[in-house]
Amino acid sequence: FLNVVFNVKRNPEYKGNHELARTDRIHTTFPLGTTKQEMTDQFLAQEVNNTTKYGDILQVVEIEKCFEDKSPKGRFHKDNY
Repeated sequence: FLNVVFNVKRNPEYKGNHELARTDRIHTTFPLGTTKQEMTDQFLAQEVNNTTKYGDILQVVEIEKCFEDKSPKGRFHKDNY
């Protein structure tokens, strides 16, 4: 796995009041070999609900951290906590 920390900001076109709009950092994982552009594109395309995607609410400012995780399920998996 690749553990990734995105620095994000509110999309100025988003007029809603979703709690994600107040978020400035998001942790997620991707398969090994995923490029930074693919990570950003896949992240923004994920659905928050049936009508909204992350890209509707957030913009990626930068990838703050990106490191390889060799644990079987990933460092941030719920079974690790």
